[in-house]
Amino acid sequence: MLLDIAYYILILIAAIALAWYLYGWFSGAEQVNIQWKVAIKSGNVTPQLRNAYRFYPDKHRFLLFWLQLNSLKNRKVPSSATMAELGVYRGDTASIMQAIDPDRELFLFDTFEGFTSEDLLKETAEASTYTTASFADTSIERVKEKLNYAPNVQIFKGDFKQLVANIPERSYAFVSIDVDLAEPTMAGLRYFYPRLCPGGVIVVHDYNHRWQGLMNAVDAFLDTITEQPVFIPDINNSLVLIKNK
Repeated sequence: MLLDIAYYILILIAAIALAWYLYGWFSGAEQVNIQWKVAIKSGNVTPQLRNAYRFYPDKHRFLLFWLQLNSLKNRKVPSSATMAELGVYRGDTASIMQAIDPDRELFLFDTFEGFTSEDLLKETAEASTYTTASFADTSIERVKEKLNYAPNVQIFKGDFKQLVANIPERSYAFVSIDVDLAEPTMAGLRYFYPRLCPGGVIVVHDYNHRWQGLMNAVDAFLDTITEQPVFIPDINNSLVLIKNK
C-alpha cells in the first residue's frame, strides 16, 4: 500500500515538473536567454510581447529580433528610421516586430499571391518544388487585422522588383528578408542595404542548403560589401548583417 502511494506521488511530482517546464518554455519565464528572463522579471516585457513570444514557433528567431531591435538604441540608430519586412505571408514575424517596437514605422512587402513564375525558373533544392500557389493563402486584410490596423504600418502588394520605383524614400533601422528565393532576396539586399542606417540590421532567413539559390544570391551580394555576416542557429538558419558605422 505504501509503495503504491509512493509510486503515485512520484508520478505526480514528475507531472508537475513537466508542466512547470512547459509553462516556462511557452511563457518565456525559464528561457535560457538571460536578458529575456531579466526583462520579464523587471516588468519590461509588455503582455502583448510576452504573448507573441508564447505563440511564435521559433523562439531563437524571436529572441534574435528582440535583442537586435533593442540594441538599435545602443548603436544610436534613429527612432525615425523605418523597419521593413520583405516576405510577409500571414504577418507572424511582422507582428513580433510590431510588438517589440510598436512606435517605429513598419513597411511590409509581399505579393500576397504566392511566387511569380519568373522567380521560380532557376531555383534548385527545396525551392524548386514551389509553385506560384505556394504561400498564396494569405491577404492584405488578414495581415492588417493581425497587426490591429496600426496606422504606422504600410503594406505594399506586388513583385518587389517592380515595387521599388514607387516605394517612399526612407532610411531603415531593421529589415527582415524572408522570401525563400534567389531573385527577390537579391533585389531586397540591393534595395535596403544602401538605405540602411549605420548600425542598422538586415536579417535574411532560410540561409541553408535547402534553399541553395538563396544562399548563392546572398554570398554573391556579400562579395560586394565590407561587412561580415553573423550566422544564427535558429530553426532554418538566419544570416545577420549589421552595417558599419
